[in-house]
Amino acid sequence: MGDFNEILFVEEKQGWLLRLKRQMQGFRDALDYCRLRDLGFNGFPFTWCNRRAGGQNVWIRLDRGVASVEWILRFPSSRIHHLDAFHSDHKPLLLCSDSEFKSFYKKGRPFCFEAMWLKDNSCEGVIRDSWDSRQQSVSVWGFTRKIMACQENLKVWNRTTFGHVRSALKRKMAELKEAEEGDCYRTNPGCIQLLRKEIGSL
Repeated sequence: MGDFNEILFVEEKQGWLLRLKRQMQGFRDALDYCRLRDLGFNGFPFTWCNRRAGGQNVWIRLDRGVASVEWILRFPSSRIHHLDAFHSDHKPLLLCSDSEFKSFYKKGRPFCFEAMWLKDNSCEGVIRDSWDSRQQSVSVWGFTRKIMACQENLKVWNRTTFGHVRSALKRKMAELKEAEEGDCYRTNPGCIQLLRKEIGSL
């Protein structure tokens, strides 16, 4: 799995210059020699974009997974999914079974302290109040209770203070995906630049 920097068929490239047939044939010959088969994919058909505007915009399926026939028969429910990425010009690949893919996107995740919280002056107060609200204790359990109280109070504070940021970010990411995959690099590159700027700010 990964970036093979080559394609198998002309349909795996959209835009600008045509791919040389001998390059694609060389890749096909290499896979045949190694007795490997392409695993296919779910999602948007291309995995890399040069992010150029207008007629020089290119989308290519450079990233893929290959396996032997024996492996494919041993793991028949495994699929490759093209995921979305904001910072990289390559879409990440996820190889997993259908059931694992559903659990990958299920709601609920461990608590993480968000760096953006520090930009709000009230964050320090939430932490201080949480820490001072518990009686002082020299035991490990006492320390753990302070941490847990701080975590819960930050979760509540996050929902009321930063909840709108997450919603806006999710909405803007969906708009960017639609714009990129809807050929806006050619038709309306300014829209993509604006969305990327707004997402970066969020």
